[in-house]
Amino acid sequence: MSKNNSFHSLLSVFQDATSSSSHQRVESTLSTKRNGVVGDQNRIAEASSQNRSASSQRTPPHHHRPLPTDTSSSSSNSNAHKPIVEPTSTKDPSFSASLLKERIERILRIQQIRKSTTTTISNNGNNSSSSSVVAKKSFHVAICATIVDEFPHEALWKQWIKETGGEFIIDDDNKGRAAMTNSNNNVTDNNKRSEDGGGKCDGKAALGEVSFECESNGLIASAELYVHAKNPERIGSEWLRSKTLPITHKPNWNDVRIVRAMLSLLEASLRDERTTHVLFCTESCIPVATLKEVARSVLLDEVCHWEEEEEMGERRQEDGNCSSGKRRRLNWNRSYVDCYGRNSSRCTRFDEHNCWDILRDSIPGDAINKALPGWCFLSRKHAHLILNIPSQLGGLNLWPAFERVWAPEEVYFPTALSLCGHMDDEVSRRALTHSQWDERSSNQKDRAHPIIYDGFFGNELVSRVRRDGCLFLRKMKRPLDVSLWESIVVRHTRGQDSMGTTNREHELRRGEDREMS
Repeated sequence: MSKNNSFHSLLSVFQDATSSSSHQRVESTLSTKRNGVVGDQNRIAEASSQNRSASSQRTPPHHHRPLPTDTSSSSSNSNAHKPIVEPTSTKDPSFSASLLKERIERILRIQQIRKSTTTTISNNGNNSSSSSVVAKKSFHVAICATIVDEFPHEALWKQWIKETGGEFIIDDDNKGRAAMTNSNNNVTDNNKRSEDGGGKCDGKAALGEVSFECESNGLIASAELYVHAKNPERIGSEWLRSKTLPITHKPNWNDVRIVRAMLSLLEASLRDERTTHVLFCTESCIPVATLKEVARSVLLDEVCHWEEEEEMGERRQEDGNCSSGKRRRLNWNRSYVDCYGRNSSRCTRFDEHNCWDILRDSIPGDAINKALPGWCFLSRKHAHLILNIPSQLGGLNLWPAFERVWAPEEVYFPTALSLCGHMDDEVSRRALTHSQWDERSSNQKDRAHPIIYDGFFGNELVSRVRRDGCLFLRKMKRPLDVSLWESIVVRHTRGQDSMGTTNREHELRRGEDREMS
């Protein structure tokens, strides 16, 4: 009898793995239960209504509209009577570690079968799933900030969103770079490129990638801010209040409710159909590249150095090559997570004890990953898949398994990406946010807080961060002079820093932080 049950179980797994309709439905739908917080949605909607009436009748931003309901979801009936999880709770009454692990193991088996069958089809030359040429025009990143109640770089982010985006062009030749607009937002003329065949497209994009017709390489870069505040009632800025979610999970430092807050931000950002990518950050993060440079670097997975020189009236990289040497094809599905697994040399005994050992009853060890820093950059596709995980798990939330994990946000999202099955093909192990820890500290808790760069912002710091492939910097706790930031990041002025000194190494200092790291 048990053998018969095992056979039917394996048969069921194989049928699910080879069913294209169910696979497409999982990857293309987004229901109101996909916050990663199944059962919270009614409560979130109620809080949204109450907050709007309590905030001087202000009009909620567009990203607070409810998500469309997925009426085709097979788990809708099973979740109808699930107990509501309070927004400020660290536990889910419906959570079962053993059941979660059983369902995750099933998902991993399905992924394994799909991967092997896809490889077989591809090797036989019958792969018909290659992406076609798609004329996508807009890069729109959602800046999802988790804060306490202060946002010291509000003016800087406003400037970045308003002034450093807009229209730009990506060259297709190996030595070209994005033709950025000047300070008056005049688009650089690019007609000469067509004379020598620049911008030609072979129309053969690899799976998960998007290329452009030669007339379609003009893009528009834009951004929007989304904020989750621990104490939203203390926010004084009207602009910041308009960007703040109408619900709070009240997270503490090193708290699983940070994950819940990030999931709520993720869900809110995807309500805007323009959103192509999502950046997670805190109040101490700032951009060290323009919005156009971010768009180019993300879509091409290239490192653009800060150092530039004027040549023939046009800006260009000093080494003449801003790319990583890969084929210059835009990929809209790529996420950026600098993560590692249990067998990596980066995995410490502290990681083993405080991450892997805690999760071993809930998640298979090979599927667990940790990211440093934990504030990752996701494509819209992967954000959808992460929010859809509870539906794949038959209505179970994933986040309760991380309640006792150290720095749970550093483990949750790379692990979720692993469960989605795209860790190997669509995730770059490059961090876009720079964070540095004091490795000389005597114990792990002293190393838990990243180094603070207040007073040391300058062209040397920005240059080093950019050379490392990062586009954002953490952490700066005090407000930064926007004109200084603009002169270095936007105009690439040399020899300036926030201490008025030039071209010297600064001693970095570490400090405690009141924000959630």
